[in-house]
Amino acid sequence: MRKGLLATIVLVVLLIPALFSCGGGVNTVNDRHFEEDGCLKKDSTESSDFVIVHPRKIKFFVEVSGSMNGFFRANAPTKFKEDVWRILSYYSPVVDDVTILTNDGGAAASIPISAFQAKMNTGAFVATASTKVPVMLQSIINGINTDEGEVAVLISDMKYSPVGAAAPNVLLTQYSTDISSIFGKFGKAISLVGATSQYLDKSGTSLCDQSPYYFLIMGDQENVADLRNGISTLLDNNKSLIGNIESGFNYGKPSYSFGIPENCFQLDNEPTFLGYDDSDGDTCVIKLKVNLANYRWATARKDLFADSIFQCKALYGSEVKVGNVEYVIQNITNKDLVRTAYAIIDLKICNMAMDSEVIEWTLQLPDLDITDFAPYFLDATNENDVSKSYSLEDFVKGMFYGGVVNKCLKPNYILVSKKS
Repeated sequence: MRKGLLATIVLVVLLIPALFSCGGGVNTVNDRHFEEDGCLKKDSTESSDFVIVHPRKIKFFVEVSGSMNGFFRANAPTKFKEDVWRILSYYSPVVDDVTILTNDGGAAASIPISAFQAKMNTGAFVATASTKVPVMLQSIINGINTDEGEVAVLISDMKYSPVGAAAPNVLLTQYSTDISSIFGKFGKAISLVGATSQYLDKSGTSLCDQSPYYFLIMGDQENVADLRNGISTLLDNNKSLIGNIESGFNYGKPSYSFGIPENCFQLDNEPTFLGYDDSDGDTCVIKLKVNLANYRWATARKDLFADSIFQCKALYGSEVKVGNVEYVIQNITNKDLVRTAYAIIDLKICNMAMDSEVIEWTLQLPDLDITDFAPYFLDATNENDVSKSYSLEDFVKGMFYGGVVNKCLKPNYILVSKKS
């Protein structure tokens, strides 16, 4: 009797954790993404969540061609000077100096940040040189060491004007191909952040109050995303930001968490919800909280997110709808340039065809959306039009369709079961 009683006690003790930590046979559809007890299978081959990382070192490069003169006029304030100085000052702990690019696009002098401020304010960078963007990019890429955590930032109006070059008109027709080739060989992430400023003539009179210029960020994706958010925030705070676009990212899968569900309960920290009772027609509502801070800012646009960015479907015939979507966005968190952005989505499940259902969801990022940038480079046919970014449309084509592209995000899965 004692041996039988002892064996029974041992069996009960062994079963208790299983009863409380697992849902029993809740995966009634035998979906391959979940264990029988409802726990998500851990696939070691899938990418982990993307994590933004502060760069260890930033190298700033500034173009000083003739088309930039209106931003650099001597002793005249512009938003360009204000924003560039604010950005350099904020990141000064990881910046040694600023590199000025020469007439041929190569690196010339590297000067301390304080000396750069004086030269910028007094008009020392006013020049007559033309802009040779491909040469500039190659010079910058050759000058950074991403293995040591370095990130490059080019400050430029991005107008390609190969004056004096051999067959300049032919070079312009080949521009997007050249940009594609350069970025393809680089093989890293790229983000283009647009801003506007007054553009002044020689007398200091504004020719355009919203003349576009850009911060081109290049390096490892975790560092580029951090700088994209930081620079965009500083520009946005001064009402100078146009927007940001990017390529060369592999985000893996969207990161997420859950709020308190309705008409079901969550299994531990698993993406699994049990005890759904639809006998009286009630809907199961899952509060899905999706992190958007990793991605370009257009991802958080309300007119895009629910209609085209957020993608979900039921794999086994049930009905799933996107209900209310709430957005929480703040670009400064704990007094630091850390972007907090997420969407809280009401996922409504009803008319469940079987005893359990699996929802597949992901994000379709707006990689090719240029809504914010379009007014500044579409129909930009005159290089001297300071309200437009001449040749930038071809640059963006090379950036989007080059050897580095954004990889599609992998899907996540949610199990909903009537079992508990």
